[in-house]
Amino acid sequence: MWTSLNKKVFIFISIILLIGIISGILFLIFLNEASKELIFLNINEYIQNLNNYKINNIFMDTIILSSLLILSIFIIGIPLSIFFIFFNGFSIGFIISSLSSIFGFKGLIYSIIHIIINKLVFLFFLYFLFLAMYKIVLLLIKYWVHKEKINKDEIIHLFKKIILCLLIIIIYDLILYFFGNKIMNLFNFLII
Repeated sequence: MWTSLNKKVFIFISIILLIGIISGILFLIFLNEASKELIFLNINEYIQNLNNYKINNIFMDTIILSSLLILSIFIIGIPLSIFFIFFNGFSIGFIISSLSSIFGFKGLIYSIIHIIINKLVFLFFLYFLFLAMYKIVLLLIKYWVHKEKINKDEIIHLFKKIILCLLIIIIYDLILYFFGNKIMNLFNFLII
């Protein structure tokens, strides 16, 4: 159900993501030439080895998202979650600006395809994960500050949503690990 809280959280997450994307683009623009050269060399090396590359986000996503979940129970996970969303936006902006700088319009198209394949599903379920974590934190704050009784069924329901989102993200990461490079190789003609 699209409630007022869901809409506010969605808008907030979208703004943080957009600020991250703009920051990632601006970061490369304002970077000194020596650092840009080093980044461009690393990207070119990556492109030369695309066939040997496996998209492996399984371990990092599991550790980071589980840590954020545990820390959200102690409320500190919410600011860290906001930073994580910003970081994902920053990486998207950085990918767009760096590939566009090296390969021009074809690099822009390739970066958009890369982001759609590697980030779109992740970000979609990340929204639902953070929404559930935020609702849990609100319930805990109401319990600690206002001494309101916690609805255990609601907490269990939110934890089920979180577990489902984590499982979908892990399955998505597994699919990317086994098939991501094959899918990305279909679009190599844009940059090679």
